[in-house]
Amino acid sequence: MVTSGRIDVHHHVLPKFYIEAQRSGGITSTAYRGFPEWTPQHSLDVMKNEGIATSVLSFTSPGIWYGDIEQTKALARQCNDYLAGLAEDHPGRFGGFAFLPLPDIDAALSETARVMDDLKLDGITLLTSIDDKYIGHPEFEPLYEELNRRKVVVFIHPCYPPGTEADGWDIPRMLIDYPFETTRVAVNLILQGVVKRYPDIKFILSHSGGTLPFLAHRIEIFDQDMPFRENYPEGAMTYFKRFWFDTALSGHPVPLTGLTEIADKSRILFGTDYPYISTDKVTAESDGFDSWDGLSDAERAAINRGNAEILFPRLA
Repeated sequence: MVTSGRIDVHHHVLPKFYIEAQRSGGITSTAYRGFPEWTPQHSLDVMKNEGIATSVLSFTSPGIWYGDIEQTKALARQCNDYLAGLAEDHPGRFGGFAFLPLPDIDAALSETARVMDDLKLDGITLLTSIDDKYIGHPEFEPLYEELNRRKVVVFIHPCYPPGTEADGWDIPRMLIDYPFETTRVAVNLILQGVVKRYPDIKFILSHSGGTLPFLAHRIEIFDQDMPFRENYPEGAMTYFKRFWFDTALSGHPVPLTGLTEIADKSRILFGTDYPYISTDKVTAESDGFDSWDGLSDAERAAINRGNAEILFPRLA
């Protein structure tokens, strides 16, 4: 079943300059396979097949920080100009989440102003960690303040875990580690008080919140025992419901049931994760979401489009 008019909030781009930038940093493939072939037309073809009216595009892991901040600043501008160009060339079909030149806070603040005021992009992408610091770290406080002041939509996407891995561990990171990285950041944002202090940042958690639906009760059990409890006085479950979530890679009753147990259904958004998953997987996951009987027709329509219109009024 193909539903028309969807808004896909988890849809990536992979132009050649971004592949070349990764190779310059010694990265020769994605987390589990070679770089997928991608062009804007490929995205438009997938969108037609899956009934997607608009995709809010983003660059993704491993990001643009490879140890040289001047390179990172230049790549941020190039990535964001590219997204703005796609939106201009395809009115109504593409939006964009900008990359910021972190870990340079001043440069990130400057680029935030440029992408929101001049390029008119739809929000910001933050990878789960940068320079061995998770999102939620106090060092990024000036950025949280500015994003809150601007009421920015922030798309959080997992990346490689910071630090080293155990000897002999060669399981692709996207398979297990990525969902846990999203969970780490969600919990960190709550326990560090970021969600409480900055309620106007609209955080979207990728992939149905990673492992958060499974671990939410465990976290809630210890609400009153944590040294951070003053940072989330209403309890973790209350703050979990302030996040937004996308359905990428969740087209199955188990993750969808878990997600709807902890999330406000009005804050769930449709997502595909194309082109980092193949077109046949996009179709299978979309069909799995469409056929799940745990939603009313109105709730399904809201996830496909209506909830995203709240976040992105220009798409309404």
